[in-house]
Amino acid sequence: MTLPTHQRLLYLAIATAVASTAHADSNAVNAEKVTVTGSANPAEQQVEQVTLERYQATDLEDIFRQTPEVSVGGGFSTGQKVYVRGVEDINLNVSVDGAQQAGYMFHHQGQLNIEPELIKRVEVNAGAGLATDGPGALGGAIRFITKDPEDLLRDGEKAGMLLKAGYYDNTGGYKVSANAFGRVNDNISVLAALTRQDTDNIVDGRGNELTNTKSEIDSGLFKVVGHISPDQTVRLSHEIRNDDGRRNVRPHFISAGWNQDNQQQNRRKTTNVQYELTPNNPNVNVRANVYHTDAYITQQPDGEAEYGAGVESFGYDLRNTMDLGQHRVTVGTDYRNDTGYYINPEADGPQLDEELDVIGVYVQDEFALNAKTTLHAGVRYDHYDLDDNIGQNFSHSGFSPNVGVDYAVNDALTLRAGYAQALRGANVKEAFLLNFATNDPNRKAEEAENFEVGFDYQMDAVSFGSTAYVMSIDNAISRVSRSVVGNAGDVKVKGISAYLGYRLDNTEFNLGYSHNRPELDGEPLDDGNMGIGTSIGDTLTASLTHEMPALNLELGWSTELVKRLTRLDAERAEKPGYGVHDVYAKWLPTGSEDLSLTLTVKNLFDKQYLNHASYGVSTSSGDIIGLPEPGRDIRLTLATRF
Repeated sequence: MTLPTHQRLLYLAIATAVASTAHADSNAVNAEKVTVTGSANPAEQQVEQVTLERYQATDLEDIFRQTPEVSVGGGFSTGQKVYVRGVEDINLNVSVDGAQQAGYMFHHQGQLNIEPELIKRVEVNAGAGLATDGPGALGGAIRFITKDPEDLLRDGEKAGMLLKAGYYDNTGGYKVSANAFGRVNDNISVLAALTRQDTDNIVDGRGNELTNTKSEIDSGLFKVVGHISPDQTVRLSHEIRNDDGRRNVRPHFISAGWNQDNQQQNRRKTTNVQYELTPNNPNVNVRANVYHTDAYITQQPDGEAEYGAGVESFGYDLRNTMDLGQHRVTVGTDYRNDTGYYINPEADGPQLDEELDVIGVYVQDEFALNAKTTLHAGVRYDHYDLDDNIGQNFSHSGFSPNVGVDYAVNDALTLRAGYAQALRGANVKEAFLLNFATNDPNRKAEEAENFEVGFDYQMDAVSFGSTAYVMSIDNAISRVSRSVVGNAGDVKVKGISAYLGYRLDNTEFNLGYSHNRPELDGEPLDDGNMGIGTSIGDTLTASLTHEMPALNLELGWSTELVKRLTRLDAERAEKPGYGVHDVYAKWLPTGSEDLSLTLTVKNLFDKQYLNHASYGVSTSSGDIIGLPEPGRDIRLTLATRF
């Protein structure tokens, strides 16, 4: 009997993982301890929890404000979309604690939503990269890591609670959160976190109230961490986010006769189980994730029935990392099942769910060639199988290889270069299109390439570096007509990014720069290329932080400067440049984090502007219809811990 391709891949992956562990056990005694120089992904960018707290982050734009390669548009949380190097987030592999967040809900709304208060760290890998980034990571990967109870518990502490209350004057809104955490015993700890945010309409820099931008957001995280033995850890987490309100049908556009308001619900829940095995064996480092995510959006016009759409995902990732002398090798397999569904369809046409199975096997190696040179090489093989809403079947398979090298010129300077490919087969289409749109029967798999070179320098208090890259996505998927989804063309992005950091005693300064020009079939990407990307002007970010221990005070300033963008499609208006400044002051009245008061002023000079990722242009009039950004917003948060 011949097994289906996905079953053969699954058995091969499990056999590979078991064999690697067995090999690890047999060599445990004689394994030579070698430290691999470099990093699997030295160009990875991170956003830390401390930055989110300083600027009292409330949404995705706040999270990525100081990351110049990442732009967020949409005006307020419901409409926000994330772009990395000009490529929209649905072309990236996004995960929360390892649970992939798949699916494309509605092209007029953002696909990602997470409460910043729950985040410990965000990792951004721009451009197709490592085999471990998961399937279909055409434009890279974004990984959100939430807090563990042990991140909040202090040494010897059995239980604690962190309470926060914040006020935002721009929207006349508030945000409250409660984090309760404790140790059940020496091996088990628990965290329960709840957040409520309630805001009125946004006011822009000209004092205009932006209708239908109110938010009522409830978020929660429950996590249990159990050390079931000295070398085994299990994490069980359940996260929810409910974002309800009266919004425009197209939330990222202004209110107008063609953009009426209705009652909307935006919901997501993710359950994740993670298992780690780290015995005293350099060749056994096992991590397994099993997860379930369900996300949907509903809209209900006055006096009419509710309708909507969503995507439900189930999946796993199993991997083992081995230190084999000069090699550090990760082997694994991952699987995901996505079901796209439509809620209460009334329109004629196809009304069936779509279901996708994607299974992959992968290997990623770090090879310490010598004291100065580290090689990176990996490959993954993925098989996609999609049954669409009119009964068509699409099956795509292929390899996604990568190779790179880091060369340490000296203790301070490292040169690096890398090349990667990524394949993404047919996916569940935009969920809101399931009741009327069909796939082009000749739909092809998308294929990405990313080549980059760069350097990093770090000596004492100074660090700086730069990366130049050329990225392409062939057969990019979008709507090729109102009711047909297919291959829209080939995307190409050329760009450069750079950073500079300096720290002296209690003062830290950081500078970041990004330049990229994304194109679709030779023409600049614009705001009509929803689901693919958009063009954003050169971006410069800067931040300055100064600690004053004698006064228990910390002060900071940050800015985002975006250059005017004129290279656009002839029918699109140019995007004016802008500069936005934020400041904060954090005071510890008692000299400890048990009590803190943080004052943050966003958009200090009340600048009226549209984020370059927020533009929308009317196809009939040519008018700009995207939502402006909020004007000055004074935020005050009191936090107490006991």
